[in-house]
Amino acid sequence: MLVCATGWLCFRSGGFFHEPRATLAIAAWLGLAVVTLAMPSPLAVVPASTAGRIAVAGLLGLAGLTALSLLWAPLGEAAREDVWRLSLYAAVLPLAVASFRERWVARGLELALALLALVVVGYGLLGDVGVLDLDSSFAADGRLDQPLSYWNAMGALAAVGVVLCARISIDRARPPGVRGAAWAALLPLLAGLYLTYSRGALAAVALGLVTLALSAPEARPIWARAGRGWRLAVGWGAVVVLAGALVLVAVDRASPPARGATAERFADIGSNRADYWRVAADSFAGAPALGVGTAGFRVEWLRERDVAEGAVDAHSLYLETAAELGLVGLALLAAFLGGVAFCARRLTSDDAVLAAGPCAALAVLALHAGIDWDWDLPALSLVGLLLAGTAIGRAGLTGES
Repeated sequence: MLVCATGWLCFRSGGFFHEPRATLAIAAWLGLAVVTLAMPSPLAVVPASTAGRIAVAGLLGLAGLTALSLLWAPLGEAAREDVWRLSLYAAVLPLAVASFRERWVARGLELALALLALVVVGYGLLGDVGVLDLDSSFAADGRLDQPLSYWNAMGALAAVGVVLCARISIDRARPPGVRGAAWAALLPLLAGLYLTYSRGALAAVALGLVTLALSAPEARPIWARAGRGWRLAVGWGAVVVLAGALVLVAVDRASPPARGATAERFADIGSNRADYWRVAADSFAGAPALGVGTAGFRVEWLRERDVAEGAVDAHSLYLETAAELGLVGLALLAAFLGGVAFCARRLTSDDAVLAAGPCAALAVLALHAGIDWDWDLPALSLVGLLLAGTAIGRAGLTGES
Protein backbone atom coordinates (compact mmCIF):
# COMPACT_ATOMS: atom_id res chain seq x y z
CA MET A 1 0.00 0.00 0.00
CA LEU A 2 2.82 2.42 0.80
CA VAL A 3 4.39 1.88 -2.61
CA CYS A 4 1.01 2.33 -4.31
CA ALA A 5 0.43 5.55 -2.38
CA THR A 6 3.85 6.81 -3.49
CA GLY A 7 3.03 5.92 -7.08
CA TRP A 8 -0.28 7.77 -6.81
CA LEU A 9 1.59 10.88 -5.69
CA CYS A 10 4.00 10.54 -8.63
CA PHE A 11 1.07 11.06 -10.97
CA ARG A 12 -0.26 13.99 -8.95
CA SER A 13 2.66 16.32 -9.72
CA GLY A 14 4.78 14.45 -7.20
CA GLY A 15 2.51 15.55 -4.34
CA PHE A 16 3.77 19.11 -4.59
CA PHE A 17 0.31 20.63 -4.22
CA HIS A 18 -1.81 20.64 -1.11
CA GLU A 19 -4.78 18.37 -1.84
CA PRO A 20 -3.00 15.06 -2.60
CA ARG A 21 -0.38 15.70 0.07
CA ALA A 22 -2.92 16.47 2.80
CA THR A 23 -5.16 13.57 1.75
CA LEU A 24 -2.28 11.14 2.02
CA ALA A 25 -1.12 12.62 5.33
CA ILE A 26 -4.53 12.01 6.89
CA ALA A 27 -4.65 8.48 5.44
CA ALA A 28 -1.13 7.76 6.72
CA TRP A 29 -1.96 8.78 10.29
CA LEU A 30 -5.17 6.74 10.19
CA GLY A 31 -3.20 3.80 8.83
CA LEU A 32 -0.60 4.15 11.58
CA ALA A 33 -3.35 4.14 14.20
CA VAL A 34 -4.88 0.99 12.71
CA VAL A 35 -1.51 -0.78 12.50
CA THR A 36 -0.67 0.17 16.08
CA LEU A 37 -4.01 -1.09 17.40
CA ALA A 38 -3.79 -4.28 15.34
CA MET A 39 -0.37 -5.20 16.70
CA PRO A 40 -0.19 -7.52 19.73
CA SER A 41 1.54 -4.66 21.56
CA PRO A 42 1.65 -0.95 20.69
CA LEU A 43 5.43 -1.16 21.12
CA ALA A 44 5.55 -3.52 18.13
CA VAL A 45 5.71 -0.50 15.81
CA VAL A 46 8.77 0.84 17.67
CA PRO A 47 12.15 0.04 16.04
CA ALA A 48 14.14 -2.73 17.66
CA SER A 49 17.44 -0.81 17.67
CA THR A 50 18.38 2.32 19.57
CA ALA A 51 19.57 3.96 16.36
CA GLY A 52 16.22 3.23 14.74
CA ARG A 53 14.34 4.78 17.63
CA ILE A 54 16.59 7.85 17.41
CA ALA A 55 15.87 8.14 13.66
CA VAL A 56 12.10 7.96 14.11
CA ALA A 57 12.20 10.35 17.07
CA GLY A 58 14.35 12.76 15.07
CA LEU A 59 11.83 12.94 12.23
CA LEU A 60 8.89 13.25 14.62
CA GLY A 61 10.76 16.02 16.43
CA LEU A 62 11.49 17.79 13.15
CA ALA A 63 7.79 17.66 12.27
CA GLY A 64 6.90 19.02 15.70
CA LEU A 65 9.43 21.85 15.46
CA THR A 66 8.12 22.73 11.99
CA ALA A 67 4.63 23.06 13.46
CA LEU A 68 5.93 25.06 16.44
CA SER A 69 7.75 27.47 14.12
CA LEU A 70 4.36 28.73 12.94
CA LEU A 71 4.74 31.04 15.93
CA TRP A 72 7.60 32.94 14.28
CA ALA A 73 7.37 31.98 10.60
CA PRO A 74 6.85 35.03 8.35
CA LEU A 75 4.37 33.39 5.94
CA GLY A 76 1.46 31.59 7.57
CA GLU A 77 -0.05 29.80 4.56
CA ALA A 78 3.27 28.57 3.17
CA ALA A 79 4.35 27.49 6.64
CA ARG A 80 1.17 25.45 7.10
CA GLU A 81 1.92 23.65 3.82
CA ASP A 82 5.29 22.62 5.28
CA VAL A 83 3.53 21.35 8.41
CA TRP A 84 1.27 19.13 6.30
CA ARG A 85 4.26 17.76 4.41
CA LEU A 86 6.28 16.95 7.54
CA SER A 87 3.16 15.44 9.09
CA LEU A 88 2.99 13.06 6.15
CA TYR A 89 6.65 12.11 6.51
CA ALA A 90 6.35 11.61 10.27
CA ALA A 91 3.53 9.09 9.77
CA VAL A 92 5.04 7.23 6.81
CA LEU A 93 8.38 6.41 8.45
CA PRO A 94 7.01 4.37 11.38
CA LEU A 95 4.52 2.77 9.00
CA ALA A 96 7.43 1.72 6.80
CA VAL A 97 9.32 0.40 9.81
CA ALA A 98 6.36 -1.77 10.80
CA SER A 99 5.67 -2.87 7.22
CA PHE A 100 9.16 -3.98 6.18
CA ARG A 101 10.38 -5.87 9.23
CA GLU A 102 9.82 -9.21 7.50
CA ARG A 103 12.78 -9.97 5.24
CA TRP A 104 10.71 -11.21 2.31
CA VAL A 105 8.67 -8.00 2.37
CA ALA A 106 11.83 -5.91 2.48
CA ARG A 107 13.21 -7.84 -0.48
CA GLY A 108 9.97 -7.19 -2.33
CA LEU A 109 10.27 -3.46 -1.70
CA GLU A 110 13.46 -3.35 -3.74
CA LEU A 111 11.62 -4.83 -6.70
CA ALA A 112 8.55 -2.65 -6.19
CA LEU A 113 10.51 0.61 -6.11
CA ALA A 114 12.54 -0.40 -9.16
CA LEU A 115 9.27 -1.09 -10.99
CA LEU A 116 7.80 2.20 -9.79
CA ALA A 117 10.78 4.12 -11.15
CA LEU A 118 10.49 2.28 -14.45
CA VAL A 119 6.76 3.02 -14.76
CA VAL A 120 7.14 6.70 -13.92
CA VAL A 121 10.15 7.25 -16.16
CA GLY A 122 8.61 5.15 -18.93
CA TYR A 123 5.45 7.23 -18.76
CA GLY A 124 7.52 10.37 -19.20
CA LEU A 125 9.41 8.84 -22.13
CA LEU A 126 6.16 7.92 -23.87
CA GLY A 127 5.11 11.52 -23.59
CA ASP A 128 8.50 12.68 -24.83
CA VAL A 129 8.19 10.66 -28.06
CA GLY A 130 4.56 11.69 -28.60
CA VAL A 131 2.82 8.41 -27.77
CA LEU A 132 1.09 10.14 -24.85
CA ASP A 133 -0.13 13.73 -24.93
CA LEU A 134 1.45 15.13 -21.78
CA ASP A 135 1.62 18.73 -20.67
CA SER A 136 5.12 19.96 -19.96
CA SER A 137 5.91 23.04 -17.92
CA PHE A 138 7.37 26.04 -19.68
CA ALA A 139 10.29 26.03 -17.26
CA ALA A 140 11.24 22.49 -18.28
CA ASP A 141 12.28 23.87 -21.67
CA GLY A 142 12.17 20.44 -23.30
CA ARG A 143 13.63 18.43 -20.42
CA LEU A 144 11.89 15.28 -19.21
CA ASP A 145 9.73 16.49 -16.33
CA GLN A 146 6.46 14.52 -16.36
CA PRO A 147 4.74 13.15 -14.37
CA LEU A 148 6.62 14.56 -11.36
CA SER A 149 6.55 18.03 -12.98
CA TYR A 150 10.23 18.73 -12.21
CA TRP A 151 13.07 17.46 -14.39
CA ASN A 152 15.68 17.18 -11.63
CA ALA A 153 13.27 15.11 -9.53
CA MET A 154 12.69 12.85 -12.53
CA GLY A 155 16.46 12.53 -12.82
CA ALA A 156 16.76 11.59 -9.16
CA LEU A 157 14.01 8.95 -9.42
CA ALA A 158 15.60 7.55 -12.58
CA ALA A 159 18.93 7.39 -10.71
CA VAL A 160 17.29 5.42 -7.90
CA GLY A 161 15.80 3.07 -10.49
CA VAL A 162 19.17 2.59 -12.19
CA VAL A 163 20.88 1.73 -8.91
CA LEU A 164 18.15 -0.68 -7.78
CA CYS A 165 17.99 -2.41 -11.16
CA ALA A 166 21.77 -2.67 -11.25
CA ARG A 167 21.64 -4.35 -7.85
CA ILE A 168 18.84 -6.75 -8.82
CA SER A 169 20.62 -7.68 -12.05
CA ILE A 170 23.70 -8.99 -10.18
CA ASP A 171 21.85 -10.46 -7.20
CA ARG A 172 22.48 -14.21 -7.44
CA ALA A 173 19.68 -14.85 -4.94
CA ARG A 174 17.12 -13.59 -7.49
CA PRO A 175 15.59 -15.84 -10.18
CA PRO A 176 17.30 -15.52 -13.60
CA GLY A 177 14.15 -14.06 -15.15
CA VAL A 178 14.01 -11.27 -12.58
CA ARG A 179 17.69 -10.50 -13.10
CA GLY A 180 17.21 -10.41 -16.86
CA ALA A 181 14.23 -8.08 -16.55
CA ALA A 182 16.31 -5.75 -14.37
CA TRP A 183 19.02 -5.65 -17.04
CA ALA A 184 16.40 -4.77 -19.66
CA ALA A 185 14.91 -2.03 -17.45
CA LEU A 186 18.25 -0.25 -17.26
CA LEU A 187 17.92 0.99 -20.86
CA PRO A 188 14.76 3.12 -20.46
CA LEU A 189 15.89 4.28 -17.01
CA LEU A 190 19.23 5.46 -18.37
CA ALA A 191 17.48 7.10 -21.32
CA GLY A 192 15.17 8.93 -18.93
CA LEU A 193 18.08 9.99 -16.74
CA TYR A 194 19.88 11.40 -19.77
CA LEU A 195 16.83 13.27 -21.10
CA THR A 196 16.35 15.13 -17.82
CA TYR A 197 19.77 16.72 -18.48
CA SER A 198 20.16 16.77 -14.71
CA ARG A 199 23.77 17.20 -13.65
CA GLY A 200 22.91 16.60 -10.02
CA ALA A 201 21.20 13.31 -10.87
CA LEU A 202 24.30 12.17 -12.75
CA ALA A 203 26.46 12.91 -9.72
CA ALA A 204 23.97 11.11 -7.48
CA VAL A 205 23.79 7.98 -9.66
CA ALA A 206 27.59 7.87 -9.75
CA LEU A 207 27.69 7.90 -5.94
CA GLY A 208 24.97 5.25 -5.80
CA LEU A 209 26.84 2.93 -8.16
CA VAL A 210 30.09 3.36 -6.21
CA THR A 211 28.20 2.60 -2.99
CA LEU A 212 26.70 -0.47 -4.63
CA ALA A 213 30.11 -1.64 -5.83
CA LEU A 214 31.52 -1.27 -2.33
CA SER A 215 28.61 -2.94 -0.52
CA ALA A 216 27.28 -5.69 -2.82
CA PRO A 217 28.49 -9.10 -1.63
CA GLU A 218 29.02 -10.18 -5.26
CA ALA A 219 31.75 -7.51 -5.53
CA ARG A 220 33.57 -8.47 -2.36
CA PRO A 221 35.84 -11.09 -3.99
CA ILE A 222 36.98 -8.43 -6.45
CA TRP A 223 37.74 -5.94 -3.69
CA ALA A 224 39.44 -8.62 -1.61
CA ARG A 225 41.84 -9.32 -4.46
CA ALA A 226 42.38 -5.59 -5.01
CA GLY A 227 43.51 -5.08 -1.42
CA ARG A 228 42.64 -2.52 1.22
CA GLY A 229 44.67 0.25 -0.40
CA TRP A 230 42.72 0.07 -3.65
CA ARG A 231 39.41 -0.06 -1.81
CA LEU A 232 40.28 3.07 0.14
CA ALA A 233 41.54 4.80 -3.00
CA VAL A 234 38.32 4.11 -4.90
CA GLY A 235 36.10 5.15 -2.00
CA TRP A 236 37.92 8.39 -1.18
CA GLY A 237 38.51 9.12 -4.86
CA ALA A 238 34.75 9.06 -5.42
CA VAL A 239 34.21 11.39 -2.47
CA VAL A 240 36.83 13.86 -3.75
CA VAL A 241 35.47 13.87 -7.30
CA LEU A 242 31.88 14.41 -6.14
CA ALA A 243 32.89 17.11 -3.67
CA GLY A 244 34.91 18.88 -6.35
CA ALA A 245 31.99 18.75 -8.78
CA LEU A 246 29.62 20.21 -6.19
CA VAL A 247 32.08 23.02 -5.39
CA LEU A 248 32.44 23.88 -9.07
CA VAL A 249 28.68 23.96 -9.56
CA ALA A 250 28.28 26.14 -6.49
CA VAL A 251 30.99 28.72 -7.11
CA ASP A 252 31.34 29.02 -10.87
CA ARG A 253 29.64 32.14 -12.18
CA ALA A 254 31.43 32.48 -15.51
CA SER A 255 28.30 31.82 -17.54
CA PRO A 256 24.56 31.69 -16.90
CA PRO A 257 23.05 28.24 -16.34
CA ALA A 258 22.42 26.45 -19.61
CA ARG A 259 18.79 25.93 -20.54
CA GLY A 260 16.98 23.74 -22.96
CA ALA A 261 16.98 20.12 -24.03
CA THR A 262 20.62 19.84 -24.97
CA ALA A 263 23.59 17.82 -23.78
CA GLU A 264 25.52 21.10 -23.52
CA ARG A 265 24.07 21.37 -20.01
CA PHE A 266 26.44 18.61 -18.90
CA ALA A 267 29.45 20.71 -19.87
CA ASP A 268 28.14 23.91 -18.27
CA ILE A 269 28.76 24.22 -14.54
CA GLY A 270 27.12 27.61 -14.11
CA SER A 271 24.49 27.65 -11.36
CA ASN A 272 22.61 29.99 -9.05
CA ARG A 273 22.92 27.55 -6.17
CA ALA A 274 25.78 29.54 -4.67
CA ASP A 275 23.34 32.44 -4.27
CA TYR A 276 20.66 30.26 -2.67
CA TRP A 277 23.17 28.71 -0.29
CA ARG A 278 24.69 32.06 0.63
CA VAL A 279 21.31 33.49 1.59
CA ALA A 280 20.49 30.35 3.58
CA ALA A 281 23.81 30.52 5.41
CA ASP A 282 23.32 34.21 6.19
CA SER A 283 19.82 33.50 7.47
CA PHE A 284 21.19 30.81 9.76
CA ALA A 285 23.86 33.19 11.05
CA GLY A 286 21.18 35.76 11.83
CA ALA A 287 18.95 33.33 13.77
CA PRO A 288 21.12 30.35 14.73
CA ALA A 289 19.01 28.85 17.50
CA LEU A 290 15.57 28.35 15.93
CA GLY A 291 15.94 29.86 12.46
CA VAL A 292 13.63 32.25 10.66
CA GLY A 293 10.71 29.81 10.71
CA THR A 294 9.54 27.23 8.22
CA ALA A 295 9.03 28.58 4.67
CA GLY A 296 10.97 31.68 5.75
CA PHE A 297 13.76 31.23 3.22
CA ARG A 298 11.65 32.70 0.44
CA VAL A 299 11.30 35.94 2.39
CA GLU A 300 15.03 36.08 3.09
CA TRP A 301 15.72 35.43 -0.58
CA LEU A 302 13.64 38.38 -1.72
CA ARG A 303 15.44 40.58 0.81
CA GLU A 304 19.02 39.43 0.23
CA ARG A 305 19.26 38.05 -3.32
CA ASP A 306 21.86 39.33 -5.79
CA VAL A 307 20.20 37.87 -8.90
CA ALA A 308 16.79 38.66 -10.34
CA GLU A 309 15.35 35.19 -9.98
CA GLY A 310 12.45 33.94 -7.93
CA ALA A 311 13.19 31.12 -5.49
CA VAL A 312 11.19 29.56 -2.67
CA ASP A 313 13.71 26.91 -1.62
CA ALA A 314 17.40 26.92 -0.75
CA HIS A 315 17.96 23.89 -3.02
CA SER A 316 19.50 21.98 -0.13
CA LEU A 317 17.65 20.17 2.62
CA TYR A 318 20.54 20.69 5.00
CA LEU A 319 21.07 24.42 4.46
CA GLU A 320 17.36 25.15 4.30
CA THR A 321 16.82 23.35 7.61
CA ALA A 322 19.61 25.43 9.15
CA ALA A 323 18.12 28.66 7.83
CA GLU A 324 14.51 27.96 8.81
CA LEU A 325 14.81 25.83 11.95
CA GLY A 326 18.28 26.67 13.25
CA LEU A 327 20.55 24.49 15.35
CA VAL A 328 17.61 22.70 16.95
CA GLY A 329 16.27 21.71 13.55
CA LEU A 330 19.72 20.64 12.37
CA ALA A 331 20.14 18.47 15.47
CA LEU A 332 16.80 16.75 14.83
CA LEU A 333 17.63 16.26 11.15
CA ALA A 334 21.03 14.84 12.14
CA ALA A 335 19.33 12.44 14.56
CA PHE A 336 17.05 11.23 11.77
CA LEU A 337 19.75 10.88 9.11
CA GLY A 338 22.40 9.59 11.48
CA GLY A 339 20.03 6.98 12.87
CA VAL A 340 19.16 5.80 9.37
CA ALA A 341 22.85 5.68 8.40
CA PHE A 342 23.75 3.65 11.49
CA CYS A 343 20.90 1.22 10.83
CA ALA A 344 21.97 0.89 7.19
CA ARG A 345 25.52 0.13 8.29
CA ARG A 346 24.27 -2.43 10.79
CA LEU A 347 22.07 -4.06 8.16
CA THR A 348 25.02 -4.27 5.76
CA SER A 349 26.95 -6.22 8.39
CA ASP A 350 24.00 -8.50 9.19
CA ASP A 351 22.48 -9.04 5.74
CA ALA A 352 24.54 -7.61 2.88
CA VAL A 353 22.36 -9.26 0.24
CA LEU A 354 19.33 -7.31 1.44
CA ALA A 355 21.18 -4.11 2.34
CA ALA A 356 23.17 -3.37 -0.81
CA GLY A 357 20.35 -2.01 -2.99
CA PRO A 358 18.56 0.12 -0.37
CA CYS A 359 21.85 1.56 0.93
CA ALA A 360 22.98 2.54 -2.57
CA ALA A 361 19.59 4.12 -3.35
CA LEU A 362 19.66 6.02 -0.04
CA ALA A 363 23.10 7.38 -0.99
CA VAL A 364 21.59 8.68 -4.24
CA LEU A 365 18.79 10.48 -2.43
CA ALA A 366 20.98 11.81 0.39
CA LEU A 367 23.31 13.51 -2.08
CA HIS A 368 20.55 14.82 -4.31
CA ALA A 369 18.62 16.25 -1.35
CA GLY A 370 21.70 18.34 -0.57
CA ILE A 371 21.67 20.07 -3.95
CA ASP A 372 17.97 20.37 -4.79
CA TRP A 373 14.51 20.74 -3.24
CA ASP A 374 13.63 17.03 -3.11
CA TRP A 375 12.33 17.35 0.47
CA ASP A 376 9.48 19.51 -0.84
CA LEU A 377 8.39 16.84 -3.33
CA PRO A 378 6.71 14.08 -1.29
CA ALA A 379 6.73 11.43 -4.02
CA LEU A 380 10.53 11.47 -4.10
CA SER A 381 10.92 11.83 -0.33
CA LEU A 382 8.59 8.89 0.32
CA VAL A 383 10.82 6.65 -1.77
CA GLY A 384 13.65 7.51 0.59
CA LEU A 385 11.48 7.05 3.68
CA LEU A 386 10.39 3.58 2.56
CA LEU A 387 14.01 2.58 2.04
CA ALA A 388 14.92 4.13 5.39
CA GLY A 389 12.08 2.19 7.01
CA THR A 390 13.58 -1.02 5.65
CA ALA A 391 16.99 -0.26 7.15
CA ILE A 392 15.46 0.74 10.49
CA GLY A 393 13.01 -2.16 10.64
CA ARG A 394 15.58 -4.83 9.78
CA ALA A 395 18.61 -3.47 11.63
CA GLY A 396 19.66 -5.80 14.40
CA LEU A 397 17.41 -8.63 13.22
CA THR A 398 18.95 -11.85 11.95
CA GLY A 399 17.72 -14.85 10.03
CA GLU A 400 14.83 -15.00 7.59
CA SER A 401 12.13 -13.54 9.88
